[in-house]
Amino acid sequence: MKICGVVGGMGPEATALFYMKLIKQFTHTKGYPPILMYSVPEPFQVADSFLQCNQGGHLLRELVLEGIQIIQNKVDFCVIPCNTAHIYIHEIREVSKVPLFSIVEETCRHLAAHKIKKVGILATAATIESHLYTRPLYENNIASILPSTYQQAVVSEIICRLVKGEKLESDKMALLAIIENLKQMDAECVILACTDLPILLSQSDTSFPLIDTMDILAEVAKNAIIGEYNVSNTLSTA
Repeated sequence: MKICGVVGGMGPEATALFYMKLIKQFTHTKGYPPILMYSVPEPFQVADSFLQCNQGGHLLRELVLEGIQIIQNKVDFCVIPCNTAHIYIHEIREVSKVPLFSIVEETCRHLAAHKIKKVGILATAATIESHLYTRPLYENNIASILPSTYQQAVVSEIICRLVKGEKLESDKMALLAIIENLKQMDAECVILACTDLPILLSQSDTSFPLIDTMDILAEVAKNAIIGEYNVSNTLSTA
């Protein structure tokens, strides 16, 4: 089996959830896989300013790059269970000595394969403002349906609380209300395009289809570990 490197910590509980999702992919196999994880030391004030105001991203980029450099000589490929960090995917790939899977690319590939044409997006303000999902979705002929400005502010505040370990039932209700609104705007499903959101919200909370980007990344990582995914496809200098 190939060794999977994980650069996480944005936030820690989301990374722990990703680890468990990946491990569960091997429950009915001959054994558990080799995984090497690095959790970045992300200051709360940096998380707050970047997730809500799209400021301080340079520090997030440097933290992720440091993590890649620390583990890359001991793994066969890497994943980053944080959507927002993928704003810097091209810069990170230029530095990485090993293939790096993109949670965004894999999610868009998944949606295209399932012939989805309209999708709602719940993500950080930084992810939305950088067009991290809307651009590749458009290139795959998939329309993005976004929350209103007010709703986006609510989502960002909820994500910041989740990063700090705060899980409120009122926040779950707010997210479900926003999802209902996206459904009324003709979304066929909603992407949980922030890996902190599944800490609070899962498919069991609603009958409307949710796309958990961590589930997609975990499956891709599993296939790469057992050699059923061409990791060379993840190398890029674009």
